[in-house]
Amino acid sequence: MGFKEKLQLLRTSMKLSQEELANRLDISRQSITKWENGQSFPDIQNLIQLSEIFKVSIDRLVKENATCTVSLCCEQKYPMQDIRNFLVRAKNNTYITGENEIMPSQPGSHDFRYEDGDYLYMDTYLGGQIFVGEERVWAKQQAVWAMNYYGQSLQENFDISFLKEALSCVSAAAPFRGPEFYQKGDFMYHCQIQGNFECFTGEERIYCRQEKVYICTFHGGVVL
Repeated sequence: MGFKEKLQLLRTSMKLSQEELANRLDISRQSITKWENGQSFPDIQNLIQLSEIFKVSIDRLVKENATCTVSLCCEQKYPMQDIRNFLVRAKNNTYITGENEIMPSQPGSHDFRYEDGDYLYMDTYLGGQIFVGEERVWAKQQAVWAMNYYGQSLQENFDISFLKEALSCVSAAAPFRGPEFYQKGDFMYHCQIQGNFECFTGEERIYCRQEKVYICTFHGGVVL
């Protein structure tokens, strides 16, 4: 995870807007926006102030391989591996199989609910050929993880069963959508992820005989 992702994750975990953080640093909101977009980087004085605000060392802020404090904090409350494993079970017992669908929570929505021990998963989406949705996980009734997604079938006769088959291969190592690659017959599924379980963005595509027939983008991460 790079500096820009860590900054956004730490800021949102403290429920600070870009403007509120900028006021604490006595700089413009645009400076925060540029940092989080990777367009610029804070000077040493601002790094010291960020370190004090978020209670995290400068090394952890700037080093690519250093783990973010937010994920460490969440790990102490709820083991990340437990949440990852639960997500795999939840996904394979809801939309993928058509099981555990519940009454719509809003007009025209499709809702799925799966519960196992301390963990609760819900998936809600709107639309059909063009769709938008959100997956959420709670641990002991506290929200811990969420993912938003938006996609569309680019052909009216798109075979949704192939998508579900690809999604059924989701792993605890990357419990977002499907595997990096999955192929069967004329169809090929490809999923790309940036970031990690705590803060990520991604895109999945399906090709039929090298023609793109489906696309979906998604993003999300740990909620504190």
